[in-house]
Amino acid sequence: MAAEFAKLPVDVIVGSGAVAIRAARRATSTIPIVMLLGSDPVETGVVQSMARPGGNVTGLGSLTSVTTLKRLELLREAFPGITRIAMLADSDLSREPQRKIAEEGARSLKLEGIRIDVDVTDASNLPRALDLATTSGADALLVTNVPIEIINRRREIIAYVASRRIPAAYPVVGGFADDGGLMATGDNGLETFRRAASFVDRILKGANPADLPIEQPTQNELVVNLKTAKELGLVIPASIVGRATKVIQ
Repeated sequence: MAAEFAKLPVDVIVGSGAVAIRAARRATSTIPIVMLLGSDPVETGVVQSMARPGGNVTGLGSLTSVTTLKRLELLREAFPGITRIAMLADSDLSREPQRKIAEEGARSLKLEGIRIDVDVTDASNLPRALDLATTSGADALLVTNVPIEIINRRREIIAYVASRRIPAAYPVVGGFADDGGLMATGDNGLETFRRAASFVDRILKGANPADLPIEQPTQNELVVNLKTAKELGLVIPASIVGRATKVIQ
């Protein structure tokens, strides 16, 4: 798909996710690329630095380490009795720094982090990964990152959590909480798209993407699904509900 775009008379390519951005970079080194990246663009090898990305890529990148730790802290605050947390992530090697941060974060919160890596290129791998979460004895689930393949199968993950009746925390991106996920926290997706549009505008007016610093999302959302909590027999503390940006009844 990226190669096809590169052959068209386009002025800018906009892409979401590390896989899409890397594909676009392979397809062209001249057409400006504006990224919407839910992970650290330096850690994932998309750009050279946040201040001066270099090449033809700029846009928005999230510090996934921060959002992952926030989800861990949210689970610990809401359910202080949990001890073992399954941390679901895709197995792309570029995600390794994120996985290590999640493991370190779990240890700092006195949690046993059980790493569940999923090769998202094979649809049969997700059920096996969820089975591993069960056999490991995890009493909570953390979704650490959201490639499109995991977003597309979010209902399967949510159904698994419901069958186990355990708490889980998801990214805001992808609509996990709206589809029945218990809690979600992360970057404000709408704000990210609006700010990406400003990058496109500047590039079309002549700006060089190599000179446009990577920006980070500034608005964090917390979504709490009380309907799901009731169905699972879980109680989310009022302190968390009170600071939620969205509550699903």
